[in-house]
Amino acid sequence: MEKYDSMLDNLYSKLPEKAKEKSRFKMPEFQAFIEGTSTIIPNFIDVATALRRDPKHLMKYLSKESATMSTLSGKRLVMKGKFRERLLNERLGKYAKEYVLCKECSKPDTSLIMQDGTQFMRCEACGARSPVAGIK
Repeated sequence: MEKYDSMLDNLYSKLPEKAKEKSRFKMPEFQAFIEGTSTIIPNFIDVATALRRDPKHLMKYLSKESATMSTLSGKRLVMKGKFRERLLNERLGKYAKEYVLCKECSKPDTSLIMQDGTQFMRCEACGARSPVAGIK
């Protein structure tokens, strides 16, 4: 039993520091308002930064999911059409599940990498790598 415990201690000591962290991830949320026939998300860049994703990737996902055109204007995203904040945050949650949170350990410490024409999500916490669907 002592040998098992020492082997376990040895393996645990080799884990990346991020895998040992117990901090909880707080999902950022969009703040949105409707102005005329458009929906404005003033904290769009802040949310993309908190998720550690390229704002253009997140914008492309939201545009596709909402079936509308979107443009970046400074730190804001302007979407054609009227969308409720709750709906936008639900779509943000789906985005995080698909493109941010690790499929193995559920931590947000991931990055998107392209390898041999396929996009992968690589986890810096546990080392897992999983393919992700492209946004067309």
